[in-house]
This record gives sequence, C-alpha cells and structure tokens, in this order.
Amino acid sequence: MRGSNVVRAGSANSGGVRLVRAGVFHLGGRTVDLTQRLLSLSKQFAALLRELEPTEVAIEEAFFGKSVQSALRIGEARGVLLAESARSGLNVFQYTPARVKRCVTGHGSARKQSVAKMLGQVLPKESQPLLDELTEDATDAVAVAWTRLEELRSPLAEAQKRTKVRRARGFASD
Repeated sequence: MRGSNVVRAGSANSGGVRLVRAGVFHLGGRTVDLTQRLLSLSKQFAALLRELEPTEVAIEEAFFGKSVQSALRIGEARGVLLAESARSGLNVFQYTPARVKRCVTGHGSARKQSVAKMLGQVLPKESQPLLDELTEDATDAVAVAWTRLEELRSPLAEAQKRTKVRRARGFASD
C-alpha cells in the first residue's frame, strides 16, 4: 500500500512547501484476512484525515502490473481510499505513474531511484532526513503529492479555474 504523506505549503524553502509526514500503513500482512486488512486501511486512513485535516487527496491511478491478483488488491485498497476521501468531503486528484515521474524528474519512465533523488533536490533540506528513511512506496506517494502541488502552481491551473468561474457565471461557453 502506498504511504500516507502530507506535503504542505507554508515554508520559505522550495516555493513554500514542506514535507510534514510520510510513511506507510501497516495492515498486518498476508496472514490477516483481506477484509480485515481493508478495514484496517479504512480506519487508519480516516484517522489520518481527521488528524491532518487535508484540503484534498492526491492518489496514483491504478496500473496493471505483472500480476492480476496484485492489480485486484491494489484496486480494492484504492477503493477504500477513494471512499474514505469522499466520506470526508475531499476532492481526489489521480495521476498516472508516468505523469508523476514526468512531473518530478522530467521523464515519464524514470526509475524509482531517480524520483527519490529528485525529490531530495526539490524539497527543503529539512525534509532530507525523513526522505532518506522512506520505503520506495512512501517515496512514490510523496512524488504523487508533489505532482499535485506542481499542478496547483501551474499558470494553466489558475487559467482553468478562472474559466470555470466564468462559465458558472454564464460569461463563457464551450
């Protein structure tokens, strides 16, 4: 399961961004019944949402790996995260693995090590000790959060927001 991560705007470094927390959810392993692992994920994620009070959620889109079983399990876990996000009234933004890699490294087929290295360069120096301790899954999740932040910083995002407001007021049409 991808890590739980929070990246917040607010510090002077890295364009006002700081890594608040990163890690993984521990669900008990394969010896625990799947329904109990999904319930554990639901409870842990809901608790994290209550504690950190995020304004939105960014998640990696499902992808098909080598194992159909793995893809199904990932899909089930994603469903839990999407449902808990909806229950909390949060908008969810989903990104393909290639888009995340392209956003962080500039190359859509970058290796995990390249993504981790680039995150170490773009996040403030205070984040480095936390980044150094992360698993690959948690680092991937930080990269997803970074992708959302970069999308928010984009001048295109602001232009799209203005267009939506204009359309809602009846000033623009398709």
